[in-house]
Amino acid sequence: MAKHLAKIDVPQYLHGKRTRKLEKREKRFWKAHIRNLAHNKALSENFGKQSTIVKMMANGFPPDKKLIRKGRITFSIPPSFSIIDSPEQTLASLSLLAQQMQAERLGQVFLDFRKLTKYDLGANGLLDVLVDELSIQARQTKRKIRWRGTYPADSGDRRFVKAMGVIKRLKIEHEYPSKDEEDKLALFDTRCKHYVRALKPKEADLKARVTQRFADHINKCLGSVKMILTNEARGRLCQYVGEIIDNAEEHAGMLDWAIQGYLDTHLEVPMCEIVIFNFGRTIAESFASLPEDSYTRRQIKTYIDLHQKNGFFQHKWRIEDLHTLIALQGNVSSKNKAPTDTRGNGTVDLIEFFQRVQAECSNGQRSDEQARMAIVSGSTYILFDGKYKMQENSNGIRIIAFNDANDLRQKPDPQYVRQLEGVEFPGTLISIKFPLSTSVDTVATGETP
Repeated sequence: MAKHLAKIDVPQYLHGKRTRKLEKREKRFWKAHIRNLAHNKALSENFGKQSTIVKMMANGFPPDKKLIRKGRITFSIPPSFSIIDSPEQTLASLSLLAQQMQAERLGQVFLDFRKLTKYDLGANGLLDVLVDELSIQARQTKRKIRWRGTYPADSGDRRFVKAMGVIKRLKIEHEYPSKDEEDKLALFDTRCKHYVRALKPKEADLKARVTQRFADHINKCLGSVKMILTNEARGRLCQYVGEIIDNAEEHAGMLDWAIQGYLDTHLEVPMCEIVIFNFGRTIAESFASLPEDSYTRRQIKTYIDLHQKNGFFQHKWRIEDLHTLIALQGNVSSKNKAPTDTRGNGTVDLIEFFQRVQAECSNGQRSDEQARMAIVSGSTYILFDGKYKMQENSNGIRIIAFNDANDLRQKPDPQYVRQLEGVEFPGTLISIKFPLSTSVDTVATGETP
């Protein structure tokens, strides 16, 4: 029997063993390299030469060459950069930035935060997406964008920009908040990109993973005031957010959505912020595209006819605004086909979740620190601050009509449901902001807080 090489010539045996390991390692490297090349090629093909999202945010307008000098653009963040407080000003500024981002041979972007006095997560989330999209677009065309800028004067806003804004988005690590600062922050940031999702169309567990992690984030926020979601409440929150993601994926016609969360406990009154948004068809566009004989189209036609008969539709109150309002009501969905169908409750449940938050968190707070929520879809804006509440009608269906009678046959309060002047968002955005009182020392038991 021949002796094993290890017993005859140890150096030769070890040399052969190392050679075989090296060959296997090189083979794995080249297989991974080929997979990466294929992935990057497919990603490039799905992304395209220019960002689809940037073009959508530009609302079809070409770049203004007067604002672009030698491949450089400046974005001056407006004083009130907030979807909840100043939707027109915020969306107009972001649309102008998106227009400039379409310029060829763009090499430098300057972000000026010096005038900023009011900031929210909705505005920050949309700016994040534009920064991300331009960075990817530059890599696709083998260009390099140089980012420069100034910080806000307020320390809280400056921390926001560093922890959740463009600093984190651009991975400028030396500008990240210190560990002591970050320990008092709660951050959540997840985005489903349409060009990445195109490569993984059957990623069925994505929604489940995102909703579970989001519930963990909410628990972390509540933990700062010694509260916690019960298992039942946690399950319901996951269900609500899951339904909203489902709606975004089924109705918008574009698999691109994001969820963000932010809490800064350094502040005297910590504000928990949540934003969920998607790009694609608006709520009104989804309803307007339904066949004339569809159940949901017939369901809302009654209200449209009544508003037309009473002369309600004018410059600031349009059919698309009514479509958006009707979509928020219980058991209303463009997917329903009969009265027994119960789709369309995700946003309704979120509104009721918000109402409980508003009731528990706003007592004794200053008006500028009360819980508020805004929905923007297309050029329709809807504000929730507790004045108008969702209530069951005589048929047990949950209704919020934004008028004293809570009647959808009547015109809503224009301060709460209105047309945005001169701007629109190419999709649907839900922004929530509520205070967490540090004096609370309770545990949530059964109801979502």
